[in-house]
Amino acid sequence: MSELSMDVRVQVARLRNLIIDVARCGALNSPLNSLPHGELDPLEVQAIWWLKAESLLPVNALAERLGGIALPRLSRLLDRLEDAKLVQRERSVRHDRRRVRVRLTEQGRALGEQADPVVQERMARLLLPLGGEQRSELMDLLEGWVEALGCWNRAEELAAEEAESDTADDVAPGPASSAPHSMRRHSEPPAITANAA
Repeated sequence: MSELSMDVRVQVARLRNLIIDVARCGALNSPLNSLPHGELDPLEVQAIWWLKAESLLPVNALAERLGGIALPRLSRLLDRLEDAKLVQRERSVRHDRRRVRVRLTEQGRALGEQADPVVQERMARLLLPLGGEQRSELMDLLEGWVEALGCWNRAEELAAEEAESDTADDVAPGPASSAPHSMRRHSEPPAITANAA
């Protein structure tokens, strides 16, 4: 954290304190926690909710959505959901056959529909203490934050791809390496400014 400006450090301290205060108010838990279901584990119901929201997810992305659970644990969870005919796994034929994606079956989609009203009710309880204008302002701020995070993540992904490309060019020069280096680079990622958030 040493490279951060004093202004950012102050904001980080404020955010930390806000998160602690939110937890004290009992509002820090995810609206997805402990979704009620008679037969499924709460994490299984969360997986179904995420798949309903996202339609199709790579296994790694689903693991992240579920709080970064380990892939072996997720694999067992998906085995149970597949046995219950709630999800199906698909291998990517086009790119990398090792890449597995998950989608809901019709039964899984129906279960996701049942969980959604519970999640929405929990989200509404988080927003109700604010007035209508404050809720709108909060949503605008959060949408700006999500947009800025998306730009930030895309910039990091492009930088990683470029680093891989540069390494590959250094290791195995081919016909593409005869092009000027600037032509082989990806376009620059969009700049992130204070106004983006």
